[in-house]
Amino acid sequence: MSKKTQYQPIGGNGEEPSDTQEVIYAKDFKQADIAGGYRKPKVNEAKKENPNL
Repeated sequence: MSKKTQYQPIGGNGEEPSDTQEVIYAKDFKQADIAGGYRKPKVNEAKKENPNL
């Protein structure tokens, strides 16, 4: 199982977001995870498994 998380927004009603929108969404989700304290434990766990991160 891969520890990397990638956010893939899906458009509603068959509409797909543009590449730019996907990058913006990914950055927004990452900032929300950091603000919510969700990301830090996951990052620490990943660094234990691979110290070269």
